[in-house]
Amino acid sequence: MARTDKNTKEKQEEADVLKVELIAINKERVFQKEEKKKRAAELVIAKKERVFQKEEKKKRAAELEIANKELVFQNEEKTKRTAELEIVNNELIFQNKEKTKRTAELEIANRQLIDFCNIVSHNLRAPLVNIAMLVDFMQESKDEDERNDLLKKTKLVTTHLNHVFNELVESVQIRQDTEVKSNKIILKDCLDSILIGFVSEIEAYEADIQINFNDIHEIYNPRKYIDSILTNLISNTLKYKSPDRKPVVKIKFEKINGNIILSVADNGLGIDLIKYQDNLFKIRKTFHKHTDAKGFGLYLVKTQVEAIGGKIWATSIPNIGSTFFVEFKTQTHE
Repeated sequence: MARTDKNTKEKQEEADVLKVELIAINKERVFQKEEKKKRAAELVIAKKERVFQKEEKKKRAAELEIANKELVFQNEEKTKRTAELEIVNNELIFQNKEKTKRTAELEIANRQLIDFCNIVSHNLRAPLVNIAMLVDFMQESKDEDERNDLLKKTKLVTTHLNHVFNELVESVQIRQDTEVKSNKIILKDCLDSILIGFVSEIEAYEADIQINFNDIHEIYNPRKYIDSILTNLISNTLKYKSPDRKPVVKIKFEKINGNIILSVADNGLGIDLIKYQDNLFKIRKTFHKHTDAKGFGLYLVKTQVEAIGGKIWATSIPNIGSTFFVEFKTQTHE
């Protein structure tokens, strides 16, 4: 009986242990099930987070693509704007240059207008007054010889007035003549033709004319300008000769840096360049008390030289002589 009770107690204890274990196992299963549900919920959340992050990543990528396109557009606009600004800047530079050029042209035109007014005022007024007075005298005179004498004087004054007027018109026309045709000029023939016009003076003054072509036989330039330049320069060497010696005139051509340089030197009165340097080539400026000095010659020469793109300058010593240099711009025969 005692043994049966012992077995029953042991069985009861085992049953109790098993019950406890089953309860523990059941709790563990419940716990694991809850953990599994919790983990499943976390996985769902994680999955949603990944989906959200993926969408955010796509959204960010789209935003970056838009931003990149915007930057490309802005860079293109910046490049376009830079090009436009460069065009505007170049246009402004061109306009400023044109404005400066136009201002210079207006200054030249203004100086020419002043020169024109001066020559009209000083060189035309006196002959016109003389003509008016001579006409009055002829109207008042009853003596035929006196009237003839007054008529001759009127003709002389009229001739002088016409000469002055023609020189003035020529100087204005040179400034406006922008398409002067160049010709092939044989220098020896040109000089021979010009010197024929001075043969009487050359003989009368026993002038020594020395010419050195230095193997330069021809030049391409407007013939009328070359004739006028040489004529005026040679004329001055004889007009302003020294009373103390026979005239020696040296005409020389030489080529320097591809351009032809003409020099016309004399042993005449010379010019005080310290005093007259700034007025040497201005209209209506004279440097000697000479009856034929009108202040036109050198002005016309300078005007003609510049009209064909050349330069002119001079060296001179009073009572020793002068040398005028003309640099002719190289021109090709068309």
